[in-house]
Amino acid sequence: MRRRQFFSKTLAAAAGLSAGGFLPAAAQSTASAAPAVPEGPVTLYFEFRVADPEHEAAMAALTDCASAWRQAPGFLSLMLKQMSGDSTMVKNYPEAYKGVLAEAYLDGVRDHSQPYFYSLFVRFADYAQLQASQINEEFDRTVLPFLHAVKQTPTGFAKSTQLMSVYRGVLQTIAAGNRAGIYTTAAEMADFLRHPVEAPESNTLTVENHVMVADAGHIEWEKLVLPLLKVAQETHQPSDDPNGVGQPGSKSNRLYRKALSTEILRNALPDGDLRAYLMHGVWESVWDHENSHLDPRFQAAAGPVGAGVEIGPVEPFYLTRLLVKA
Repeated sequence: MRRRQFFSKTLAAAAGLSAGGFLPAAAQSTASAAPAVPEGPVTLYFEFRVADPEHEAAMAALTDCASAWRQAPGFLSLMLKQMSGDSTMVKNYPEAYKGVLAEAYLDGVRDHSQPYFYSLFVRFADYAQLQASQINEEFDRTVLPFLHAVKQTPTGFAKSTQLMSVYRGVLQTIAAGNRAGIYTTAAEMADFLRHPVEAPESNTLTVENHVMVADAGHIEWEKLVLPLLKVAQETHQPSDDPNGVGQPGSKSNRLYRKALSTEILRNALPDGDLRAYLMHGVWESVWDHENSHLDPRFQAAAGPVGAGVEIGPVEPFYLTRLLVKA
């Protein structure tokens, strides 16, 4: 399954938002099929592509929208992240492949062989306030017009009538952590989402690990994921580092610093008999993240989690391009 197909299935097919509301078409058709309202802090999550000739205008429109959305009741934060590469260590490839795709998507943009790929996180304290904000509708009015494919003509580029797909869904944060602690209550997680660590000027690396598990057992599976989050957040190499954080990783070593933050997000709606999850981490470098996958402590914690995964993992890298706080 190609990665864009995977994203489409996990983050759009069942959890996609129509222009008219927060339910997919099948759920909107009958009141009895309406899912339970998500509890706790939520994220309106988008994935979209932008052709190079439309990029400047799309980013200007989105930046203007973000300034307005910041004023909405319940708004916690917003992050726009550009896909930059792919993790190889998450696939358990030989160590010689470490980091070889770290900037693959940046190279694609530079070579004009690929469009820009973006993820957008819009965080709210609860679902009701997110729904009242009408951000989804404003995105369609303001940003969507710049997300058309383009084609080469004898006189230059021309906008196609074809709109490139936009994937979106409502995600629930079920656990999170940073170098100060692990958070599982609604109040703790709302505070975590209100204080993101990935400022663009910090040049941090984001990883987004996409997986799908059986919906019938997803709550039991989450009990395995929470210990993995703790290991991912708290381990480092060398393990006896006197500062308790670790040392910078590189291609030629297995050292790594603790993650700056970690988060588990659950898709609020099932996709047929599957449920999508997003493991969202922020690191100081590609090498810190890739080396963390080589740590036996991480591998031991990840084994039981991976056994329950039906589709995935797919783990792209991202660079933060816009951060807006409440």
